[in-house]
Amino acid sequence: MELSDIKGLGPKRIELLSQLHIRSCDDLVQFFPHEYLNYAQTSSVSSVADGQVATLRVKIVSEPTIFYAKGKYIVSARAEDDTGRITLRWMNQPYRQKQVVCGTTYFAHGRISKKRGTVLYNPHLEQQSLGIVPVYSLPKGLTQACVRSAIGAVLERMKPFDRLPLELTERYDLLPYAEAIHEIHFPTETDRLMRAKYRLQFEQTLLYFTAVYLFRQETKLQNGYAFRTEGILDRFCAKLPFTPTDAQLRVMREVEADLASRVPMNRLIQGDVGSGKTIIAEYALAVAAACGKQGVLLVPTEILAEQHYRSLQAMFNGTVCLYTGSLSKKERAEALTRIESKEALVTVGTHALLTDSVCFSDLGLVVTDEQHRFGVEQRAKMEAKGIRPDVLVMSATPIPRTLALMLYADLSLSVVDELPKGRKPVQTMYVPKTRREAMYRYIAERMQKDERAFVVCPLIDETEGFEGLSATELYAELKKLLPTCPIGLLHGRMRDEEKSAAMEAFRSGAVRILVSTTVIEVGVDVPNATYMIVEGADHFGLATLHQLRGRVGRSDLPSFCYLLSEHATENARERIQTMIQSNDGFYLAQKDMEMRGYGDLFGVRQSGEGEIASFLRNCTVELLETCAAAANEILQTPSVVNNELLAYALERYGAATRIARN
Repeated sequence: MELSDIKGLGPKRIELLSQLHIRSCDDLVQFFPHEYLNYAQTSSVSSVADGQVATLRVKIVSEPTIFYAKGKYIVSARAEDDTGRITLRWMNQPYRQKQVVCGTTYFAHGRISKKRGTVLYNPHLEQQSLGIVPVYSLPKGLTQACVRSAIGAVLERMKPFDRLPLELTERYDLLPYAEAIHEIHFPTETDRLMRAKYRLQFEQTLLYFTAVYLFRQETKLQNGYAFRTEGILDRFCAKLPFTPTDAQLRVMREVEADLASRVPMNRLIQGDVGSGKTIIAEYALAVAAACGKQGVLLVPTEILAEQHYRSLQAMFNGTVCLYTGSLSKKERAEALTRIESKEALVTVGTHALLTDSVCFSDLGLVVTDEQHRFGVEQRAKMEAKGIRPDVLVMSATPIPRTLALMLYADLSLSVVDELPKGRKPVQTMYVPKTRREAMYRYIAERMQKDERAFVVCPLIDETEGFEGLSATELYAELKKLLPTCPIGLLHGRMRDEEKSAAMEAFRSGAVRILVSTTVIEVGVDVPNATYMIVEGADHFGLATLHQLRGRVGRSDLPSFCYLLSEHATENARERIQTMIQSNDGFYLAQKDMEMRGYGDLFGVRQSGEGEIASFLRNCTVELLETCAAAANEILQTPSVVNNELLAYALERYGAATRIARN
């Protein structure tokens, strides 16, 4: 059966489906919904909480109005049930004014905001309960009804083939594949939908691990370059202005052993914020340079690239090169010549290094900082610029060791579990609205002692429903409140040269308070920064809050983190309280994973491989452990059925050959 055989799918719609990588009926039935609207479970207006996604059965009691504000068309209508009134509001959907009929009762599904009254934003409306309705991510020109109809037609004419051995499905009490696929697209009840999701997560996770493990077995047989390392560590440490911690020395020796082996290094270095992972990367680059091989340090932001470049210049002098997207045409040409001619033994840069124009003469080492900021395809492209280079990836997003060992299989793991001497724990506290202005005035006084303060907001510009949470708003507010204190602004939409100038002004002291978005979350090192203020802390997860807190406390000065939130949900209050109680990144990472899921650990969400991300996003540790063990068992037990599963795993997740080297 072909897509063209399905009623309602003409050439234009088939072309739109191809944009979603749907080119066959099998692809179509494995195109899963990204969410479900549950019209079967309704809440009352009086019971809903701020931030909750809910379905309400309400009657429209006012004619819908439309107005234009802050660059958006806003349609608004009042509605009520027996327990209270609520405002329905749609952003940039002017057609809603004609669709919504006063006096009509609707099932309205959307997200609740209680910041200014009770508002249901951008609700879906139905006049009757439709039960559990799947919602697909679709391009313009494809409708939900069209896709559901096409999937239904395929499932009527084709019985999906079950790839898992019967013994596995029985052992783990899994729904048959055909039942699970039908329930995913046409849910009958919540419990069966959960079982269907688990069945599909199990299969895809099992296939994923099987493909990764198979590929990693093959990579162990490859030869790389064996670096000469004798005496380099002692000479490297002698040049440092400080004494490395025992943890740093231990990890540097682990890296040294990898570099000296002919098997290409594939090592992950984990460490809490401020633990000193960068010095380990610099040591690895020093070994490569001493052996006449080129090394590259790939970082996620230009601010971080320039910071590393300054540090590397002091160590490598004229053999280090900076390559970022903001270089002028002349600077870019000069850098490319130095890289290609091997004049540059050490190159530090951003995603710009991934372009085809960047050609290394003899790339022997690839170091990726903040590895979760790069997609697997991007990291693979960097490695492909050399011939089996050694690979070192670093992450300040800690993963509990047992989980990391399982996720990364035989990838070598080092943990920098000791902070540099003299560092004091950052004191974290919640600041209520009533103390907010006094807090800012106090911080302005502290800035007179040559200290610095970061102020982080979740948004760049003023946004409907999120008043006071944008960097531009707060910057204007603080300029008025603290007229004698030098205040700067930094956010992601500024030009790269503007970002660099803002960061340099902050670093030098020309600016004492820097209002920013999370663009400063990763790696930025300003020793005089002693205060971190997070506005709208309820909008951030634990991992991000901990990363932000890690921007201060990087010297022997006492440092503080103030968390502000006016409308925190119960979950957000729990996150804030957890931050106050602990500075341990590994403990916070475990709590964050329990609250938010595990998908980002694989670094696949940024890769564009949505299918992989979709099933890993909500995997539990138990499911991952089960599937990892089952995959190993399949690899170690040759049989006709298992060999067929191996072949299918490679067919389905050939991308795992890129993921395997994270």
